[in-house]
Amino acid sequence: MMKNNLTDYKWALVTGASSGIGEEFAYQLSKRGMNLVLVGRDKGRLDEVASRVSQLGVEAVPVAEDLTKGLDEVIRVISERKIDIDLLINSAGIGIYGDFIEKDISKPHEMIEINVKVLTDLAYIFSKKMVERGKGGIINVSSIAGLFPVPYYAVYGATKAYVYSFSLALWAELRDKNVHVLCLAPGKTKTRHSERAGSNVGGKKMEPAEVVRITLKSFERGDPFVLPGPMNKIFSFIGGIFPDKLVVRVIGSFPQYF
Repeated sequence: MMKNNLTDYKWALVTGASSGIGEEFAYQLSKRGMNLVLVGRDKGRLDEVASRVSQLGVEAVPVAEDLTKGLDEVIRVISERKIDIDLLINSAGIGIYGDFIEKDISKPHEMIEINVKVLTDLAYIFSKKMVERGKGGIINVSSIAGLFPVPYYAVYGATKAYVYSFSLALWAELRDKNVHVLCLAPGKTKTRHSERAGSNVGGKKMEPAEVVRITLKSFERGDPFVLPGPMNKIFSFIGGIFPDKLVVRVIGSFPQYF
């Protein structure tokens, strides 16, 4: 299995960097001496993150853009500064909780745009450059909701199932080219995601710092997939051995874990 030393990487592009898991990736990568291009929609929060990581002696370039509209601007900034991205963290994403038929159709379209199209575009653009240079890495953030159908997260779960399948296939395609791809499937995490999604049910949540620590360790080991947290592993096990009809009914009874 290919091993990956993050200290060999100079620049990382982190999307969704203004909060949650993306923000935590920025902090932990900066502690490893990596310079960062940080992308997020909240300019104020993004500038705060950039300021904090800069205090650790690395260069931070904040780009406040909605990736569904501003992907070209992100690419322009990177190109103008002649930055070679060694590590891509595809962390930007949105999820909306509730009955599918009760939501305006624009909401599913928005989820598909950011969770699928933007992630795919970024992976395409930067994996090609990584292959040309002979090294690089990509971490795509999926979700435990992408491992089996989750009622009331129908479209969100479907987009994350795409990320899971796409990432593992890309891992197989690029592994012999010295470009490592890892799929991260977090469960409930202490981020603003569940608040924005509209799910207010409780449930134990992992700290973003722990999720990212486990993920970076898995990346350096050369793992293609990481599912942090014991409860998440239990749900994954259930999803793999029981009939789909039963799995969907059981999973639908535990929205607090998604």
